[in-house]
Amino acid sequence: MKIRICITFMLGFIIIGTLSGCGTSISEMESSFEELDVDYTTNDDGTYTCRNNIYQYKIEVSGIEGESQVTFIVLTNNAEISFESITYSLKKAEMSTEIPEFVVLGWY
Repeated sequence: MKIRICITFMLGFIIIGTLSGCGTSISEMESSFEELDVDYTTNDDGTYTCRNNIYQYKIEVSGIEGESQVTFIVLTNNAEISFESITYSLKKAEMSTEIPEFVVLGWY
């Protein structure tokens, strides 16, 4: 009889431990938005000005970076800009005197 009670308690603890270990913590569920210190203004006509350059769109572009889902918030004149072109440009990091194709405001 004592063996059955011990086995029942052990199984109960195993089940409770397994179920409580499967949950996602609150910090993992919340997306953490990383905002960069970029000064820009929204113009009356709906465009955006950043560093004396005018951009037509403020969009979110998502994709997989490593093993994580990443979303960039960018100012751009190209509504069809891809996640791959943004990450490639960020990794390439060449200096240019031309108007940037996009400005990253933040990511999550």
